[in-house]
Amino acid sequence: MVYEASLAGILRIIFWILVVSFVIRLIARLAIPHVVRAAQDRMQEQMRNQQRAQEDRRREGEVRVESNNRDKGRNNDGEYVDYVEIKED
Repeated sequence: MVYEASLAGILRIIFWILVVSFVIRLIARLAIPHVVRAAQDRMQEQMRNQQRAQEDRRREGEVRVESNNRDKGRNNDGEYVDYVEIKED
């Protein structure tokens, strides 16, 4: 059996392609903002939980010294001071 392409069949296919693409775009425009907002809310809640956990670990009145490890490779023998000997007579 041989099928012939008719103008009505081609127009029907183009119509359904346009309808499907329109529906997909509409759903995406409605759904994407909600998905992004939900992800943003989850990330904010995780950040709040991390901040609370850090605050809970430190007791009130506790002194803590935190340093950056930038000076790790330096030789920490002290500061070099140039001096001149003074002779007393």
